[in-house]
Amino acid sequence: MIVNAQQTPIIIDPATQASEWLKVMLKKSNDNLEILSNQDPKFNTNIELAIRFGKVLIVQEVDGIESMLVPILRRDLIQ
Repeated sequence: MIVNAQQTPIIIDPATQASEWLKVMLKKSNDNLEILSNQDPKFNTNIELAIRFGKVLIVQEVDGIESMLVPILRRDLIQ
């Protein structure tokens, strides 16, 4: 259900079991997996590159939804 969802899934996972499972499942099926942390100094640049090159993106350790992520989650992207 998570992998084939039409909408962008947001997972709250304090035990990190779901995120570890998701990493394993996506790594098997997709080589374009990008894993980011919210505290990464190049966070914005890495998100832009992941969108540009069509990578699957996992953002970990998020305290709140960044304002720049809202249009991405809504899929309001301009080509």
